[in-house]
Amino acid sequence: MKRIQWLILLVISALLLIPAAQGQDDGSIITPADPGMVNPQVNITFPPAVYVVSGSVDVRGTVALPELSNFFIEFRPLALDADAGDEETDRQWFPATLPRITAVTDDILGTWNTITQLDGLYELRLAVNPNSETPTYFRVSPIRIENNPPSFVAAEQAAMVDEPMTEEEPVAEEAAEEAVSETEPEATEPEATATHDPRPRVTALVNSNVRNGDSILYTIIGGLREGESALIKGLSSYNTGWFYIELPSGRSGFIHPNIVRAEGDLTNLARINPPPLPPTPIPVPTAVPVAPAAPSNGANLIMRDIVIDPHPATCRVGYSIHVTVANIGNGAALSGGIIRVTDLVQGEPQRERTNIGFGPLAAGGSQRINGFLTPQVHVDRLHNINFELDYGNQIIETNENDNLHAEAPYILQKGNC
Repeated sequence: MKRIQWLILLVISALLLIPAAQGQDDGSIITPADPGMVNPQVNITFPPAVYVVSGSVDVRGTVALPELSNFFIEFRPLALDADAGDEETDRQWFPATLPRITAVTDDILGTWNTITQLDGLYELRLAVNPNSETPTYFRVSPIRIENNPPSFVAAEQAAMVDEPMTEEEPVAEEAAEEAVSETEPEATEPEATATHDPRPRVTALVNSNVRNGDSILYTIIGGLREGESALIKGLSSYNTGWFYIELPSGRSGFIHPNIVRAEGDLTNLARINPPPLPPTPIPVPTAVPVAPAAPSNGANLIMRDIVIDPHPATCRVGYSIHVTVANIGNGAALSGGIIRVTDLVQGEPQRERTNIGFGPLAAGGSQRINGFLTPQVHVDRLHNINFELDYGNQIIETNENDNLHAEAPYILQKGNC
């Protein structure tokens, strides 16, 4: 009888709840996001927004636009202040990968190495350049880099891994001691003392990349964290000063001399030939029929033979900058322009800049121009020197995607600062 009464109460409750559900306002029902908001031809699927990354991260997604020229991935620290602005050009983006010219569908777009970046919040952006249209972007934000978690977090993680000692273990040790005491003591050999390893080695002053060759144009094959060491196997035969080292993983590669401390006898190091440079990531446009409406100015400016002297720089002493500007297009650059050179520490608002001017250039012509810059902030920090050709877009070019250059990073020496 009680079971029948409970069934009757359940039926009455269900009948009372049905009208209440039907009476809800349809506008309050949460609908899924419109799938059309994500461009199926240009997107990043991993890492998603609000994600923590570390080390080398494979960025996945799709780039399938017709008439693709190239695409690449870039990043910048996330601006948390209200006055930072939302325009794409408000703050500088830094390259995370080299440009690629082949389409990708739901696969790896490139590998973002976060080892040399400060922990914190960042924005990630996919930049796609079609041949005949304006660039297309896809941004993911925020992404958190956390290569160096707080000490208390590391301690908690270590505690989760360590297994607690059981009560039986001390008993087993005592039994082993009693068993040994009943037998004749064996002669023990003296413990070997640690000997000094005279082989040359490097110790990373900061989190550092190790590359396949002696230039930042080569692929990253690994890295050393600040304080880690590796054996030196040789020097680049091109006299660039890059050390050829062996990583703990067994792989070997080149590392820049300004971001490590070298120790040991370096006088008889082997000379190692780096592999050939990878092909230019952004190719010169192939000859195509020019439509009658196309502009007659077919200039294409590039930078080459860049020299920084001295490198690395010393605080308040500065360095000279020598750059060759060349017009590799089939038309003249009818007006001059400027190259903006920026010396900065990533994530820091203070930076030094200088502008170097150049004049008009005929097709196939070139100019050697010079400038000077004196860094005065962020001593003993890793600095980057970035070049931006035709700053302000004063010259019409057939290719605007080959106007950026980044020199090898360096540690600013203290000097008189």
